[in-house]
Amino acid sequence: MDILNFISWIKAGNYRKTLPTDVPNLLAIGSRDVTRDDAWLPLAVNASPLQSLYDKGAVTQITSASTQVTLDTHCGVITTVSLTTAAGASDTFQFYNDKLLLSSVLLVSLEYKGIAGRPIVRTDISNGVTKIIISNTATSGALNGLAKVHFMIINS
Repeated sequence: MDILNFISWIKAGNYRKTLPTDVPNLLAIGSRDVTRDDAWLPLAVNASPLQSLYDKGAVTQITSASTQVTLDTHCGVITTVSLTTAAGASDTFQFYNDKLLLSSVLLVSLEYKGIAGRPIVRTDISNGVTKIIISNTATSGALNGLAKVHFMIINS
């Protein structure tokens, strides 16, 4: 089936016979079928499991390293204020996200723009909110720059 036939097929409403209406995230695709005259079978794939790849966002923390942030996407970047966390100390802030469930897998990584200190990031998850904890594991030297917390939420 060429693209014009596929568009005609969609406009004719034929997809309603094969696509479930209770799935909002469908991707139209074509599959090779040698038993058909046009050799193509129009199909659809449920894209819901792929949301963490295309539902992106970014938020910047304001005021202080303990200021809460909200970003309701499956993945994104939280940019902190310029951190001044002392060696051996930690900063904690609340991250609110309506995609986050107790059963979610939350992947985080830290990108640090400063030259002193040695930061790490960890989380403490609850339903709809998590604590983001950035610790300076250096034995001397305070953090002295922005950090970006990259995150991805995977829901099964």
